[in-house]
Amino acid sequence: MYVQGKCYKCGGILAVDDTKDAYVCPFCNEAFIVEKAIHCFNGTTTHGVRVKKPSYSYDSDFIVERSVLIRYNGFTNKDVRVPDGISVIGEMAFQGMNNIESVYLPDGIEIIGEGAFSGCKNLQSIRIPDGVETIDRDAFNGCVKLRSIELPDSIKNLEASAFTGCTSLENVNIPKNTELLPWRLFEGCTSLKYIIIPKKVKTIEDFAFAECTNLESIKFECMHPENDPSLGISRIGMDAFRNCKSLSSISLPETVKYIGNQAFRECSKLKRLFIPKSVKAIYPLAFADCTGLEQVRFEGDTALYRGSNPYKYNKNSATFFNCPKLLDVSYSKVQINYWAFPAYHKAQEPVYIENGKCRYCGGEFKGIFDKVCSVCKAPKNY
Repeated sequence: MYVQGKCYKCGGILAVDDTKDAYVCPFCNEAFIVEKAIHCFNGTTTHGVRVKKPSYSYDSDFIVERSVLIRYNGFTNKDVRVPDGISVIGEMAFQGMNNIESVYLPDGIEIIGEGAFSGCKNLQSIRIPDGVETIDRDAFNGCVKLRSIELPDSIKNLEASAFTGCTSLENVNIPKNTELLPWRLFEGCTSLKYIIIPKKVKTIEDFAFAECTNLESIKFECMHPENDPSLGISRIGMDAFRNCKSLSSISLPETVKYIGNQAFRECSKLKRLFIPKSVKAIYPLAFADCTGLEQVRFEGDTALYRGSNPYKYNKNSATFFNCPKLLDVSYSKVQINYWAFPAYHKAQEPVYIENGKCRYCGGEFKGIFDKVCSVCKAPKNY
């Protein structure tokens, strides 16, 4: 049974399983004794002296244990006000309560547990108070009528799939102290139109904004490394913005180092792309099926990767696969990476052949009888 505990080493408040002997604190990464943490939260010292705490009485619809809301059973109420004295909304506490349209969370809430409001199909609004530190995985997964949510800056941990499938969500802010946008965080939020990525965010994980088909604008608050290397996005994960087909432009910060597999695949309205020199590697199909892409500029010598599994990538892992309009490329390594720009090199092929160069990459041939391209090693076949 999950109850509220307090790490007596760093003071962090968290939900703990009272059937366990010990836990590792997610805030300070130190091990602690569960029983002692529960005593610490409840105001009992190691000498058994209890600190006076306020007592609360709860409506019968609220099943509460030690300030943890275990379950809400009000099956007829549309508007729910969670009573004072609760600090943790427990796992799946409101899951599947389709009668609920609005929820008011009081001050003092610190954790919204895993799947707490998942599947609340008619939930339209919720008040999340300042002081909440964690929104656990799947917390609002499938809340298809939730239109807007304001997240306080006290939030440090947004967990995986917290808002997956919130198809009506139009406005949401990312708290300024967030450092990680986890796996599938806003996947399938098809009404989301713009997002601002705070300075402290270092990683956008896989599928974080995938299938956000109406996403038009992404603003990064930290565009330059400045004097603080701890600021700015470093990695954009696999499929992070896949099929964001309304995204017409994006300015990648000069802090980005890695762009994952299929990260921007099927962003069909994207027209121009500038890759800053900070980018060390771009992985297979990162910009595949960007059918509107016309121009790409690389500021540095970014490495492009093919991928080692031809079946996983349908036997073609070109970075810009199926980008038929991409005929304007500026890249110092464009010859040796000819495979990454199929449309560009296909358009150049007649010129290459006319000038006696390799039809694939434009490299010079070497050899007397069996001529081979000095760049891509392809034999002369014309």
